[in-house]
Order: sequence, then C-alpha cells, then structure tokens
Amino acid sequence: MQKRAVIISCFHYYSYRVRPVLEELRSREYACTYLTSDFDHWKKQPFNVKLPDCEQLHTLPYQRNLSLARIRSHMHFARDAFQRITELKPDLIYVIVPPNSLCRQAAQYKKEHPKVRLVFDLYDLWPETFPSGIGKRLLAGPFAIWGRLRDRALPSADLIYSECELYQKTLGDRLQGLNVQTLPLCRPETTAKKIAAPDGGELALCWLGSINNIIDIDLLQALFSRIIKLRPLTLHVIGDGEAKERLLAAAEAASAEVVYHGAVYDAEARQNIFDRCHFGLNVMKRSVCIGLTMKSLDYLAGGLPMLNTVAGDTRSMIARYGIGVEIDRADLSGTAERICSATPEENTAMRMNALRLFEERFSERAVREILHGVTGEKQ
Repeated sequence: MQKRAVIISCFHYYSYRVRPVLEELRSREYACTYLTSDFDHWKKQPFNVKLPDCEQLHTLPYQRNLSLARIRSHMHFARDAFQRITELKPDLIYVIVPPNSLCRQAAQYKKEHPKVRLVFDLYDLWPETFPSGIGKRLLAGPFAIWGRLRDRALPSADLIYSECELYQKTLGDRLQGLNVQTLPLCRPETTAKKIAAPDGGELALCWLGSINNIIDIDLLQALFSRIIKLRPLTLHVIGDGEAKERLLAAAEAASAEVVYHGAVYDAEARQNIFDRCHFGLNVMKRSVCIGLTMKSLDYLAGGLPMLNTVAGDTRSMIARYGIGVEIDRADLSGTAERICSATPEENTAMRMNALRLFEERFSERAVREILHGVTGEKQ
C-alpha cells in the first residue's frame, strides 16, 4: 500500500520550503497532501492556490498581527488541519512552524497515533522573533504561554529541522536529546548572469523585500549619510510595506538618489537591478532574532554581496566566505570607508563567492540532500 504524507504550512511557504519537501517525498513514492490557508497573512485578504494535491483550509481573517483575532485564527487553523489529518490517516506529518498552535495539535495526534512519523520544521521562532524589546517585556506572560505551545510539543517529534543554527542556539536545552538538523532555506536556481562589478564612480545599493517595522531605518540613514561624504550614492528599492515612505524619506534625507521599483516578481527584471548594484542591504533591528533572511538567499542567488547586520548564521557566513561586509554599528564611518574603498576586483570576488555559497548550501539540490532523511527510511 502506498504511504501517505501530509505537509502543513499555514503561511504558504511554498517556494522556499514546501516544494523541496514535496518533491523529496514524491520521489520516495509517497502520496502527498499539502494543507495551507486560504488567507494571505501579509496582504490580509483571501487568496487561491493552484497546485496539485493542495487543499486550502478556510481561515478566520484578521487585520492586526498582534491581536487576539490572529491567535484565534491560528488556533482554528490548527484544529481544522488535524481534523483533516484524522481523515487522511497519513504515515508522515510534516509541520512547518509557526504557528505554535500546530505543535500542540501535532503532539496530541502523535500521542494517539504513535506509529505516525512526525517532523517539525522550525521555519521561524515565535515569540522570539518579535522585534520590539519593550513589547517583549510588556507581553512576557502571553508570549511565554505561546512559546510553551511549541516547546512542550518538541519531544513528540521524530525529527526537528531548524531553518538556521541560530534557532537551535536560541532554544538551547529545550532541544537537548532530540533529533535536530539544520535545513536552510532554498531557491530553485541562480539568476545571476553578469558577475563583474558595475561600472561607474557611484555606489549603488539595493533594498529587496518587505519594508516593515523590523528594518533598522535609523541605522540605514546614518550609514547613507556617511557614504555620501565619500561617494555618490543611489539606492534601488524593490518591495513594498508599511515603512516604505519612511525608508525612502530616510535615504533622501541623507542626500542619496532613490530609485523605487515597486514589487518586482520577474526574476530577470530583478536580476537586471541587482547587476546595477554593488551590495544588497540585509539590515534589521538588534532585537530581531533572525539567523538567515529570505532576501539574503535572493542576493546570493543573484550574485549580489550583502551589507549585513543580521546575527548568527549570516554574520558567520560574511566572515567565513567573503560574501559581503558586516556593518559595525559602533563605527559607521569606518564601515562606510570600507564599503566605498572596495575595488571592482574585490566586489567581483565577493559576487563569485556569493554564487558559490548559494550553490553549495542553498540551492534546491543542496537542501534535497539534507531532506533524504525526512522519512527515516534507508534509500
């Protein structure tokens, strides 16, 4: 009898996460069902997915990310997902976390069906990744309760993947004695065609992705102000979000030229912008618990070195593989001088390092090799 697997991703992390898992399981001749939401958690509106073997569960809408309505929505989704799992009777359940409410439901199902293989994929940590230090202190009680939904369920899993090593360090003893592996984000392929650094005397930087409240815009403005004293600066912005106007205003206040491209989804069009830039910006607030961002993968795949403040895995890769420059918050003038004095040859070398690292660690081929162990069966 053909084995069955169910993959759950409330937030529809398909390209970076779900697709390689589905492909690996299908290659092992599992019949797969992918359960996801019918609510776009970023645009706050319903949406439809047209993928084979995908079932969208009706999800309660909400408007504010930090709200009881969102918690209620996640709880209902988790309940409905495992009601559907009870009907499907899978041999393997692959749960992408958050929301943490899925963990509690999964642990209960595992207790009732001990033969099922349960895999948790810690794609993010919540509430650890909440960006506000003050907010974390004010909401310490509710956050602790929400975190325990995940932590208490972790021992139920046969295998735990974490999106980066930083998450394992953050959880610490809560993972002691458990089967834990790092499963990086991935993209299907590289997009870079032009490896050489861009010509011209100006410095061109790129911001890619959501423009939201976890970006350290004050730091960016301060860095831009120091760069502009050394070289003309152009900022290319690809993306949108609630902090867009503030980011654009900060760059203009620092006397940088701003080119706003909007949300660009076409890979070739985005690569053409990358080719005009020297570095991609990967700058978050200190309080954000992130080891690797999705935008950093896009930069690596596009052969674009990074200017980085993200700690953990990304900071280590900057130092080890030479894929960009770490921003020194205590010495922005020194950082600006280092950025502006980089020769075309040095920038080209960083671009080649970025592409090499992408192929070795973040391509679908590399991630599929790690996923060979997802079923616990010998190949």
